[in-house]
Amino acid sequence: MNNKECVRELWERFSQGDYQGSRHLMKPNINIVWPTSRECYENADEYLAVNEVFGEGWTFEILSLEETTSGKVISVTYVSCPQCKDSFYATSICQFEDNLISHMETFWAFQDQQPEWRKGLSHVY
Repeated sequence: MNNKECVRELWERFSQGDYQGSRHLMKPNINIVWPTSRECYENADEYLAVNEVFGEGWTFEILSLEETTSGKVISVTYVSCPQCKDSFYATSICQFEDNLISHMETFWAFQDQQPEWRKGLSHVY
């Protein structure tokens, strides 16, 4: 499996709520960083545990999936759940060792409304 397919399978398993089933895609000592909230997870157990707390029903729709010349994979996913009023865009940069994800840095952004001060200055799609 190449790096891009590895990340695709990760988000597919997460969308199925099969967090533990994604364990084979990452190194046990994977390092996960969420700079937006200044959180980190120091291994697969911690990272999978936090996702299990989120529960099932989340969809990770891949909007963009690109491999860089250095072998990193950058994914942009739209993350939503029918039971949650908020939805998110997650941009993840994955690094690999031995064909497994060894480091992932994910930048989370809320899907939001146009602020009042920009009305008339930008277009809403």
